[in-house]
Amino acid sequence: MDFTLKKYEQLCNAIKQNYKTYSVKEFIEKKPKNGVVLRHDIDRKLRNALRIAKLEKKLNLKSTYYFRYPNTYDKKIIDKIYSLGHEIGYHYEVLDKSKGNYKKAVKLFKKELKHFEQWNVKTIAMHGNPLKDWSNRDLWLEYNFEDFGIIGEAYLSIDPDKLVYFTDTGRRWNDIRFNKKDHFNKTMVKVEDTNNLIELIMAKKFKTCYISTHPERWSDNFVEWWYNLIWQEIKNTGKIILR
Repeated sequence: MDFTLKKYEQLCNAIKQNYKTYSVKEFIEKKPKNGVVLRHDIDRKLRNALRIAKLEKKLNLKSTYYFRYPNTYDKKIIDKIYSLGHEIGYHYEVLDKSKGNYKKAVKLFKKELKHFEQWNVKTIAMHGNPLKDWSNRDLWLEYNFEDFGIIGEAYLSIDPDKLVYFTDTGRRWNDIRFNKKDHFNKTMVKVEDTNNLIELIMAKKFKTCYISTHPERWSDNFVEWWYNLIWQEIKNTGKIILR
């Protein structure tokens, strides 16, 4: 079975054996020539995020957790993940909320970002809603995130030509059929499943990798696992129709 916590642990062990890991902030600051950037977008199911954070801590892996406001904003959970040594970031969706109004969006960004001050947030990542017409990262075509004390955006501040990007959007790896907005570069390496990704990691096929996951998709609970599978297949069908 794929997309279980056990399978994610196998992926983490492969990474640990072959690469040094970086949070998004560390990668932007240090600009290493090889390694793995680990990032998690917390769209829902905070407990899953905490379980993955504890697993990564056990394996001495660093990663970044991006939280939506207010959808996944839970101070207790965020505090626990932060105390494990992981980076906390803001998963913004202000252009969607403002219906494409840039002035309203930037004001909302400033307001929501203040809720994350206690975790010393330095990087951000846009949330991509396939049902919305806007790409939230386009806000920075009009404004500069550095004006808010942010050093980097998870898509815009990393050179896509210097690494290979992997995302589990659509509960598949790099499947552009079900991925409307989570694109990092023009070329997405085809990956059949997590076992295939582990094989690529173990073989050190790439110098630098950027792995982005959504913890709500990774569960060892039998009922939750099947629910995730069925519900994601329904959503994937909807995405194809939207395309």
